[in-house]
Amino acid sequence: MESSRKQRWKQLQSLFEPGFRRMLLVSFLLHLLLPILYHTSWFPKRDPIKPPVYKVNLVNKIVKNPQAGRPEATVKKNKAKPKPKPKAKPKPIPVKPKAKPKAKPKPVPKPKPKPAPKPKPKPAPKPKVSKAQDNARLDAMAALKAKLEKQKAEQERQKKLDALRAAAAKQSQQIESPVVDAPVGMPDGKGDEAGISAIAAVQEFIQQQWSLSKYQVAGNPEAEALLVYSANGTLLHYRFIEKSGNTIFDESLAKAINKAKQLPEELPEKMEFNIVFNLKEMLDRQ
Repeated sequence: MESSRKQRWKQLQSLFEPGFRRMLLVSFLLHLLLPILYHTSWFPKRDPIKPPVYKVNLVNKIVKNPQAGRPEATVKKNKAKPKPKPKAKPKPIPVKPKAKPKAKPKPVPKPKPKPAPKPKPKPAPKPKVSKAQDNARLDAMAALKAKLEKQKAEQERQKKLDALRAAAAKQSQQIESPVVDAPVGMPDGKGDEAGISAIAAVQEFIQQQWSLSKYQVAGNPEAEALLVYSANGTLLHYRFIEKSGNTIFDESLAKAINKAKQLPEELPEKMEFNIVFNLKEMLDRQ
């Protein structure tokens, strides 16, 4: 037992020899210096490459398979040539009509005696309405009322759509494409339809409803949301998949999404979107 204890003591003593302690000190200093050197200018940190920020013209049609092009470009309409004005025909000279001979006055006929008034017939008694007929009448009235309410709601929705389209058209006049005579499409488009992608249109429309000053939020928060729109462009429901952690930024996004309940254009079908909202990118798009 004593010999084994002596051996262990010798092993412990060897650990604390000057050479071993020096090696521990050098290792500690290297581990301390590496993070410092990494964060200095000798090891510059590269930012990840992000896609370019571009505007989207909401007047353009939303398609399922957009072609390659620019989303801010506009469809150029061919101006119709003005039709030549017809030559004015010479006015005919009016011919004075000949005076007609005066007609002799006709004799006034004597008034005939009025016949005696006939007695009015008595109204027939109203037939009795059964309970089934009364129920059918009430059902018809309820169906008519529902139809009228539906028509009224559709008219109100159409008014909102017209207002949104007018606002989008007004804003589109301020957007200029950096590429002259560029076709309407998407930079990464691989389809054959002239138009913009649905997710680009939804993101641009929410961007237009969003309002926040860069001085209100520090850093660069980022949030991801799931949005479901019907084929007629109505927001059915949404939820945050991941919030940014910044209450002011998250609340500003929620307000913008609620304002974007109705898109100015219809979608190809009912669609679901996963959109990442980044503060810096949104400020650059303003």
